[in-house]
Amino acid sequence: MFRQILYRIAAVAVLLGASTAGYGQEPAPAPLERFNEEGLFQLTLPWRYHPGDDPRWADPAFNDTGWEPVAPQMPAGELPRHGWPGTGWFRRHLEIAPALQGKPLVIRIETPGATVVFLDGAPLMDTKVSGLAPRGGVWREVIFSPRPDHILAVRHTVSLAGRHAESGNPGFLLSIEATDTIALQVAFERRLVTFTVVPAFLTAFLALFHLALFAFYPKARENLFYALVLVAFTAMLASDFGFVHATSDAGKALALRLARSSVLLAIFFILLTYYAVRTRVFPRTWIAFAAAGVALTWLTFFGPYPPAKLIWYVYFGLMVVETIRVETTGETVKREGVKILLRGFQVAVVTIVYQILIILGLLPPIAGFGNVYLVALLAFIVSMSLFLARSFGQTNLHLEQRLAEVQALSEQVLAQERAAHEQELSRRLLEAENTRKTTEIEAARALQLSMLPAKLPAVEGLETAAAIITASEVGGDYYDFRVASDGSLVVAFGDATGHGVAAGIMVTAVKALFSTLGGGESLSAVLAECSRVLREMQLTPLHMCLTLARIMPRSMTICSAAMPPVLILRAASGEIEELGPGGPPVGSRLCETWAERSAALAPGDTLLFASDGFAEQLDPADDPLGDERLAEVFRASGALPAGEIVERLLARVTAWRGEREQGDDITLVVVRATS
Repeated sequence: MFRQILYRIAAVAVLLGASTAGYGQEPAPAPLERFNEEGLFQLTLPWRYHPGDDPRWADPAFNDTGWEPVAPQMPAGELPRHGWPGTGWFRRHLEIAPALQGKPLVIRIETPGATVVFLDGAPLMDTKVSGLAPRGGVWREVIFSPRPDHILAVRHTVSLAGRHAESGNPGFLLSIEATDTIALQVAFERRLVTFTVVPAFLTAFLALFHLALFAFYPKARENLFYALVLVAFTAMLASDFGFVHATSDAGKALALRLARSSVLLAIFFILLTYYAVRTRVFPRTWIAFAAAGVALTWLTFFGPYPPAKLIWYVYFGLMVVETIRVETTGETVKREGVKILLRGFQVAVVTIVYQILIILGLLPPIAGFGNVYLVALLAFIVSMSLFLARSFGQTNLHLEQRLAEVQALSEQVLAQERAAHEQELSRRLLEAENTRKTTEIEAARALQLSMLPAKLPAVEGLETAAAIITASEVGGDYYDFRVASDGSLVVAFGDATGHGVAAGIMVTAVKALFSTLGGGESLSAVLAECSRVLREMQLTPLHMCLTLARIMPRSMTICSAAMPPVLILRAASGEIEELGPGGPPVGSRLCETWAERSAALAPGDTLLFASDGFAEQLDPADDPLGDERLAEVFRASGALPAGEIVERLLARVTAWRGEREQGDDITLVVVRATS
């Protein structure tokens, strides 16, 4: 089977080589037809080069067919045949697609020296006087005339004397870009996060998960080596991210060394993972791979800069050859589901070969996506995870089958004893579970009540009272008070969606926000800020219905987010007014502002904040108490002190409920304007 995989890899390599023949004939005219996802067209393949300095070499009609092809960045080991004299000319022919002719584009060049760029024989920009570009380097906006053939000529001057080995390549990088650089930069950052940060978090999580599996079952060594592979992949992704965001040559050099070292570690631990899956005893070749890996990693990290790409190419090739050797020599052991792993390994090998061809400039990236090694990473992760999951499932299945056989043999003798034992065990487990749940619910209820103010504030001209009756399950009702700097009483009254610990977390977050922001002058601004913070906490699908009220002896202002309206009992007329409700709950994405509503207060006027658990309380016949009965009790007890009003309301809902279990928290806050 593995020979078939080898044949497929070889066939793909032949096809890839055949497909790259035309692409590698450089420096042919570069066809500019479209940009990649980052809005770039980078001229990184070889240009025509001639040492020395002659202004005639900028002329488009000059015959440069005899010039030497040289990569413009001149990376280590790829200088011109006779070395770099300090000054030289580079020429690159362009074929501009009709769709881009006559449209404004940007030519940007990154260079460590003094560089002058000519377009069709005319000076375009000089790095000494041009402005800085958003992505680095210098830039100039150009419009290509409506003809397909153009030529770029670059006079490049840079001295190699005194240059540090890690200060970067001595050449230049020229790009043609779209003009909307800000939008492209944002798209680039978003793409970078998508293809580096997100996979890094995924690989780090999987690494911790498989390390935990190994800790629980050390005999499954494949979990350990697979976790170390994922750690190396995480380091590779982090290095890619660090390289892009490095602000100095030293930082980029360190990121590149870490990336190449991580590649070597990943290859080594992939081999060990393969050994753990396919062999009973590791072949002695693992020692040679370990020694070579240590030496190559040391050379990559501490050797000349930039570290040679060939190092990990060869190491990877040796790893592939070793796996083929093990498969063909019959040293493997049978493992169920191993075909899944080998198929993923096959995809990963082909993808990495394609990545190497892209790095060497022999193949273009698909749709501008150059990090195709992420596909290899995904193939390896998916195949290995499926293999381990299947192995775990098959192991459990076999154990179940053996257990069933044993149970069948001893069923007649142990039937009664087993049944009695199971009943006793079930009883104890049920008791333990009930005890645990009861303890957790009591602890959560105590935490919920601890969120409430220890004592009611004393505000001149106002009388306050409050009470909460929690349901059998932890709910999310919440009230709080704060005396503002102007002497007003700020009331927070809310109800988190759902029940249990999640609702308690929401209440805790809102209490912290109210403690910090509750003194603000604008209630709507406080709600907006609370909503913003809760959205950023990503407590989906939890929301918080919340009313904020600023109360003074002769006026009040409320701002409500999906809470029941506040009831105002007018002392003069005995009428009840409603103030509210307002917009959607905080923490959702449905609204950015909440309207404030105000009302005047007279001596004796009483305010009632009641959670929906009061009006929705059911009697034994499943009939709700309702808002009308709430208003009747409130009106009948309106002349009493605030504390007695709360007692009357609680007595009414308790009588209505009867023997029925309370289904939701009931919370009341009463504020009266005194004379």
